[in-house]
Amino acid sequence: MYVLTVFGDSITFGKGDTLDQGWCGRLKKYFENKGGNHRLYNLGISGDTTTGVLERFDVEAKARVRFKHEEDRHIIIFSIGINDTVLYEKGTIPRIEINVFKNNIQELIDKSKSYTKEVLFIGLTPVDESLRTNRKGETLSNKRIEEFNNAIKEICQKNDIPFLDMFQELSKSDFKKLLNDGLHPNPEGHQKMYELIKNFLIENKVID
Repeated sequence: MYVLTVFGDSITFGKGDTLDQGWCGRLKKYFENKGGNHRLYNLGISGDTTTGVLERFDVEAKARVRFKHEEDRHIIIFSIGINDTVLYEKGTIPRIEINVFKNNIQELIDKSKSYTKEVLFIGLTPVDESLRTNRKGETLSNKRIEEFNNAIKEICQKNDIPFLDMFQELSKSDFKKLLNDGLHPNPEGHQKMYELIKNFLIENKVID
C-alpha cells in the first residue's frame, strides 16, 4: 500500500476548481481507486510558504505515518514556493529572500529523511502578470518565479530527488488560458497539472 503526503499551498489545495478539488483531488481519485488501502493526504494551505511548511512539517508528517504499516511505502511530495516569490510595495520588498528560500528547501528535504527515502518536488507555475498586482501592492513576477523554480531544481539535483519542472511544462503552451484569476488554475489547468504529475509519478515508479 502507498501513502502519499502532499505539502503545498492553495494550488495544491485545489483553488480554482471546487468540483474536482484540483490536481491533487484528481490524483487522489485515480490513486485510491486502484484498490488496497492507498491513501493521499492533501496538506495544501492557502497562502502558505516554505517557511510555513517547515513550521508545521513534523506535526503533519508524524500524524500521517502514525498508522503506517511496515510494508507501506510513504512518499512525501512538495508543491510549494510561489507565495515565497511575492514582492511587496509594487516590487521593491521581497516576502522571502532567495537564499532563505534555498535553505528552506534543503531543510524540508533533510526533515523528510526522518520519515521516508522517497521525496519528490513539483515545480512552480507561471502567472499572468497583468492580473497579479493587487491593491495592497503585492506583485508576482514570472522572472522571479522562474528563479525560485530553478533553485528548487538545482537543490533536487544535488540531493538526487525527482523534480517535475512544471514552470517549463506549462510555459510550452498558452498557460494564461489555464488560469482562473491569473494565479490559480481553472479546471482545465488543474486537469493539465494532474496529467503531468500523474505521468511524472508513474515514470518515477511511485504509482502505476
